[in-house]
Amino acid sequence: MSRHASAWTRSTVTAVLMMTVTGCATAVSDSAICDGTELSRTEHAAALAEDGGDRSVTTGARLIRQIDAAC
Repeated sequence: MSRHASAWTRSTVTAVLMMTVTGCATAVSDSAICDGTELSRTEHAAALAEDGGDRSVTTGARLIRQIDAAC
């Protein structure tokens, strides 16, 4: 004869499963990335058009850091 699981066991299993599912469901907002990097993208495009040199390296590095942080 099998034993029924206690309420504590069921609650624990349910909580663990919910935490697992919730952790996997977190997504990055594409619009937040676009809004957050808009100025950096504009500055980088201007730097590339102007000289493609040192200023472009600086603005590109800043843009890459922001995108990496979002991803």
